[in-house]
Amino acid sequence: MPIQYLLQPSHLTGAPDRYVAHVRVTASFELEAVVDRIIARGSTVTRADVLAVLEDTVAVCEDILIEGGRVNLGGLCQLFPRVKGLFDGLTDTFDPGRHRVDAAAVPGTRLRQTLRKKASLERLPPPDTAPNPVMFHDVTSGTDNGPLTPGGIGAASGNRLKFHPENLDEGVYFRPVSGPETRVDHVQTNYPKKLVFQIPATLIPGPYRLEVRARHRPSSDLRTGLLQKQLQVP
Repeated sequence: MPIQYLLQPSHLTGAPDRYVAHVRVTASFELEAVVDRIIARGSTVTRADVLAVLEDTVAVCEDILIEGGRVNLGGLCQLFPRVKGLFDGLTDTFDPGRHRVDAAAVPGTRLRQTLRKKASLERLPPPDTAPNPVMFHDVTSGTDNGPLTPGGIGAASGNRLKFHPENLDEGVYFRPVSGPETRVDHVQTNYPKKLVFQIPATLIPGPYRLEVRARHRPSSDLRTGLLQKQLQVP
C-alpha cells in the first residue's frame, strides 16, 4: 500500500505558492499487532515467544535509558534520555517544578534508507474547503430545515461556515426558485460551525435555498455550500 499524502500551504516560507506534503496515517499498530505481522511473515517462533521477546526489548531499552545510555535499535531508531527546561545559570540545579527527564528518538539509518528505496507514494486530492451547511433552525417557529420567518432569527450549523464579512461576495444568501437572491445583512455569530443571523424581512412567500459563500483564506477562491433541504416562507 502506498504512503498517502496531500499538499498543504507552507506557513514557513512566506511565499503564497509554496506547499508541503502532509502524510495521512492510515493505521496505528500496537505491540500485539506488530507481533501478528511478524507471525504473518512466516516466523516459526510462537506468537507468545515473539511477544515475550518484544516486551523484554522494550523493558531493556527503558533500563538503558534510565542508566543514561543510548540505544541503537537495529537501525530502526536511536533512543536516548534528555532533560528539558531552562536553568538559571551554571550553579542552578534540577528542579522537578521547572525541569523534567524525558526521552527522545530519531529515525535510524536503516529505516531511512528502506523508506527511500522501497516506499511508493499516492498523492491525494486537495481537501474540500467549501462551506457545508447541514441544518437551519428558525428561532421564531422553533423548527428545523423548514419554515423561514422573514425578519426573524435564523441559525445555520455545519462545517467551514465562517466567512469574511468585509468581502461582499461572501456571506449567507437566500436563493428563490426564480428571481434575485437576497444576502443576509445582519450576522450575530460568525463561527466555523455556526452562523446566527437575522433573516431578511424582504423575503416574499415561496421556496428558498440557503447558501453560504466563503473563502478558506482571504487569497483563496470563493467556495459555495448549499443546504440540501429546501426552506419555505409561508
